[in-house]
Amino acid sequence: MFAPSRLAYSFHPRSGIGGVVGAASVALLFAATPFLIPAVAERYGVSDGLAGAISSTQVGAFALATFLLPRFFAPTPRVLRISVLTLAAANTASALPDLFPILLVLRAIGGGAAGAITWVAWADAMRGSRGLGRIAAAAPVTALLGSPLIAALADFGDRPVYLTLAAATIPVALIPLPATSATMTRSRVSRSRSNRVLLVALFLLTFAGAGLFVFEAVVARDVVGLSPTAASLAFSLNAGAGLLGARLASRHSRPGWWLASSGPAAMLTVFPGEPVLFFAGMAWWGFAFWMGVPGVL
Repeated sequence: MFAPSRLAYSFHPRSGIGGVVGAASVALLFAATPFLIPAVAERYGVSDGLAGAISSTQVGAFALATFLLPRFFAPTPRVLRISVLTLAAANTASALPDLFPILLVLRAIGGGAAGAITWVAWADAMRGSRGLGRIAAAAPVTALLGSPLIAALADFGDRPVYLTLAAATIPVALIPLPATSATMTRSRVSRSRSNRVLLVALFLLTFAGAGLFVFEAVVARDVVGLSPTAASLAFSLNAGAGLLGARLASRHSRPGWWLASSGPAAMLTVFPGEPVLFFAGMAWWGFAFWMGVPGVL
């Protein structure tokens, strides 16, 4: 859910199927991370906190790619295909190494490729004339359907998860991609101070939220006492509520209030031995977050 927000808007009825499937594969990658952390910690003999570095390096490379690529390249099918193949290779290779630093390098490569895929899909989706409120949320749908599968695979370690992520990415490279007329353009940047305030607020919200969300599978196991299967249902509930929130986001004009309520919702997930609060917190967190983010954007 706290993957960079563009994932939620990369699916559009007028988008190419390659961009749609590519965005879904990236969403699955981020949805799998909370379940990968305990599996990686066990395999490499590191702490859960250190295993969380796979998320930091992945998201950091993702952000760097989405920031730099638009300044030097146009979002073409060729860029999408190269990025997809790179992500598939990085995911496959992540199942092989026995050294944790090598895994981090591979996750950085995968994160950069995922950022490129999301950028191309985003640019393609924005060629349509429909507003953000009518763009389907690819990330919540993917997390809703994929979390139970990823949780089941993570019971057998991180290798099956990475191989599944690679397999989910490969079909994008096999889909014929239409030619695009996308070109690099430069426009004046708004001097609005409110835009800068909103960017800082979104950074803080995502910084804090992601810091907890990627460890929620560990919280579910060690703090709340849930099985991996039960935890995956909570993640699916979070994604389903997020999808509902994304659909309803255009019907109100107070996104800030919804985002503010996501903080108390996150607090509910960390009460020891309280599964009901964990499920309630995860559901409201997803709903409130996606009720707010579209309006801020």
